[in-house]
Amino acid sequence: MNRSLILLRMKMYGLTALAVGSMMLCSCAKDGYDDESFTSDVTNSVLTSPTGDSIKVSASTDGSKYLITWPVVMGAGGYTVSLYDTSNPENPIVKDSLIDGCSVTVPREEDINYKLILTTKGNTKYNNTDAAEATVTYFSSFTPTYKAIPDGTDLYTYFTANPVPTDTTLNYDLTAGGSYTCSGPLSFGSSTVTLRSSSKSNRAKVQFTAADAGFVLSNGFTAKYINFDCSQSTVGFISMSTAPSIKPTVVNAWSTDYNFYVVANPISVMNCNIDGLNSFFFWDSKTAVWLPTSMVVKNCLVHCTSSDSQNLQSGAYFWTNKGGGYIQNLSITNSTFYNTGSLEAKYFVQYGGFGQSQTKAVGWLTNIITYDHDTFYNMCAAGQWGNYNGIAGKGTSYWVMTNSIFYNCSSGTTARRFLAGKQNQSTATFNYNTYEKSDGTFEAPAGYDNSGTQIEEDPGFKDAANGDFTISTSSKQYKLGTGDPRWISAE
Repeated sequence: MNRSLILLRMKMYGLTALAVGSMMLCSCAKDGYDDESFTSDVTNSVLTSPTGDSIKVSASTDGSKYLITWPVVMGAGGYTVSLYDTSNPENPIVKDSLIDGCSVTVPREEDINYKLILTTKGNTKYNNTDAAEATVTYFSSFTPTYKAIPDGTDLYTYFTANPVPTDTTLNYDLTAGGSYTCSGPLSFGSSTVTLRSSSKSNRAKVQFTAADAGFVLSNGFTAKYINFDCSQSTVGFISMSTAPSIKPTVVNAWSTDYNFYVVANPISVMNCNIDGLNSFFFWDSKTAVWLPTSMVVKNCLVHCTSSDSQNLQSGAYFWTNKGGGYIQNLSITNSTFYNTGSLEAKYFVQYGGFGQSQTKAVGWLTNIITYDHDTFYNMCAAGQWGNYNGIAGKGTSYWVMTNSIFYNCSSGTTARRFLAGKQNQSTATFNYNTYEKSDGTFEAPAGYDNSGTQIEEDPGFKDAANGDFTISTSSKQYKLGTGDPRWISAE
C-alpha cells in the first residue's frame, strides 16, 4: 500500500522537486520561493536545518492530514523530509523527499507516534552546502493518555480500586505486548472510556478469568489494539447496564411512558482479536430501552465458540430486542466472524420494536446497518441474519451489504434475512457478495440483492476448520478484493 501520499508545492526557481509516492500541490506562503526574482545574501556557507521548536504540525479539520511547516533557511536549495511510524521504522511513510518550499502535507492516521527528519539542502547557485545535521522531531496522533495501567494488572481489580471519574472522556493505555487479566465485569459509569494498547503493532493481551467478565456500559466505549481471550467468560463481550448511569429521555408510546437511554458517544471495537466468545457480542441486558447512536466493529477477528443456551440460542450476537431499542448506525467492516461452538444464535442482529415513529422524539429519523469487506463463516447457520420489528422495510432505514463473503450463514437466506424478508428495498445497497451454502451451492438472492454482482465461486479458504480464511489467489474474490482484507494473501 502506498502510504507516501504527500502534497507539496513545486514552484522553486531553477529546481525540479524529486518526490516519493504520489504528490500533489501544497502552498507555502512567504517562503521566499514564490518570487521569481528571489536572491539570497547567504553564500559560500554550510547551512543549518530548522530547529525542532520551529517546526509546526497541525491537523486538518477532518483529521485526515497533517500540515508540517518550518521557517525558510536563506540560501537553501530545498529540504529533504522523511517521516516514520516509530512502531514500524522499516516502512517509511515518506522517505528522503525533496521539498522545494517550507511546508508539506502528509496523511494522518489515528494512534501513531511519528518521527520527522528534516534536512536543509544546499544550493549550488550560491555555493551553499547541505546542513551538517538533520533535525529530528516527534509528534503523535494518540489522544492524550489519562493513565497507563501496568503490565500484569487485573483490570477488574484496577478499576474497582481506581473508579473512572464521573462524566468524563478518558484514555487508558495498556503496555504494548503486555498481559492482563479481567476477573469481573468492567463498568465505567457515565464516562466514555478508551482502552487501548500503547502500540498499534504490538497488542496487549487481556484474558477474562471469570464467568461474568466483560464490559458493562452506560456510555460510549472504545477498545483498540487488544487481543481478548473470552473463553472463561459465559456472558457477552459488551453488555449495556441494567442500572444506567446516564439520564433517560422519557418518551410516550402506545399510551405508556418509556425511558429511552440514548448513548451519544460511539461504542467501537477496532483492531482487536476476540477469541473464545461463548455468548453475544453486544446486548441490552433485557432491561432498559438502550439506543446506541453508533456501534463500529472494524479490523477485528471474532472467534465465536457459542455455548450460551440460556440467552444466545434464542437471541442474537447483536441484540437489543428485549429492551425494545436498536442501534442507529451499526457498521461492521474489514472483519471476520466465525463460529466453532456447539450452538448458534437465532439471529446475527435482532432489534426491538421501537422505530422512527418513537425515536423521532430523540432526534432519530434514519438508521443504517453496514457490512463491507467482511468474512462470515458458520454464523447463524440454522438461523436468520436479521430481525428488526420497528425499522424493517421503512424508507428511512438503509441497508448496505458489499464486498463480503458469507459461508453457511442464515439458513442459506442471507440477503433475504438481512432485509427481514422485505423485497426490493430502494434503500438497500448490495455489491459483490458471496453467499455460499455448506454444500458448495449458492443462495439465490434475487428480489433482495438485485445487483446482479453476486459471486458464485468458492473462495478457496486455506484452512477454515482452523480459522484461516485466506482466499485462493485464483478466485474471483481475490481478483476483486472481497471479504476481510486480512485474508487476501500476497501472490
